[in-house]
Amino acid sequence: MMVEHEIVTHGPNALFELTGVVERVARELGDGVVVVFSKGSTGALVVIPSEAAEEYRDAIWGLVPLEGWEHPGNAYAHLRSTLIGTSIFIPVSGGQLGIPEGYGVFFLENQVANARHRKIYIAGLPG
Repeated sequence: MMVEHEIVTHGPNALFELTGVVERVARELGDGVVVVFSKGSTGALVVIPSEAAEEYRDAIWGLVPLEGWEHPGNAYAHLRSTLIGTSIFIPVSGGQLGIPEGYGVFFLENQVANARHRKIYIAGLPG
C-alpha cells in the first residue's frame, strides 16, 4: 500500500504533523516497515516528541545560517534537508508504529514559502 499525501506549507522552519496518515498506513500494514518520503530537496522529515515540536523547531533554526552562501537564494534549505533527511523508515508490529509513546512524524519546511504544495509518500512494506 502507498499513500500520496499533499500538505500546504509555509516557512521557513515550520513543522507539519504527519503522524495520523502514517499510523493509518501502519494499521493497514500490520507488520513490516513504513517508509515516509518527502519529494523535493528543501524539506525534511523527523520523528520527535510531539510536545517538544516547538522546542525542536527553535533549536534547529541555528543549524545552518540563512546567508553567506555562494548559491543564491536557498542554499540553507538544501543543506538543512541534506543534514536532516528526506526519508524515514519506521518498523511496524501489530499495526503499531515502532516509535516511542508521545512521538510524532513531522515534515519540516526549510524553504521561505507560503502556500507551498508538498507531496509526501507513505508506503507500507510487509515484513
